[in-house]
Amino acid sequence: MTIKYPAGGMVSKDVQPVDDDSVELTLRDHPLIRRYGRLAYLVIHGEPVPAGRPRFTRQGHAFDPKRSRDYKKLVSEAAALQYHSELLHGIPLKVDVKVYRHVQSSISKVERAKRLSGKHRPIVKPDASNYLKLIEDALTGIVWEDDNLITDVSCSKYYSDDPRIEVTVTETGAKRPNNLKEPHY
Repeated sequence: MTIKYPAGGMVSKDVQPVDDDSVELTLRDHPLIRRYGRLAYLVIHGEPVPAGRPRFTRQGHAFDPKRSRDYKKLVSEAAALQYHSELLHGIPLKVDVKVYRHVQSSISKVERAKRLSGKHRPIVKPDASNYLKLIEDALTGIVWEDDNLITDVSCSKYYSDDPRIEVTVTETGAKRPNNLKEPHY
């Protein structure tokens, strides 16, 4: 099956259709959220692209490079197709991003196996934070009202034969651990 995004991007992928004729529930009452604690889980198929450094016009206006801008649009469209709940607002969020980069074809079979098993992880550019920033910006207005709701983040890079980005959004626990004392200034 080919996934076609409204702006023209597409990815060929085996996708199982989802029956979405469920009873209307509030976001926190949904069975998956009660079971897994997830507010959202998104998978964006295709080779991940990091946020590029902003470029400036002669007049001093900043803009994203075309590659980043196009990928941000693709992520937004993929998220809009997958996320059908209310816009998250007024709660602290934890966002976990897993970036799966394509394994290079010019490496040995032994090295390839190590990369696919997770023994060797990507320690090359781009930085995980560049992927994270693009995801935060792309999902603003689609999954969450504003990315200032994000209080906890994690971003991990892996190798895979199925390049993609997986985003899991949960509510941040508001409790402060007992073993931490208030800072004294």
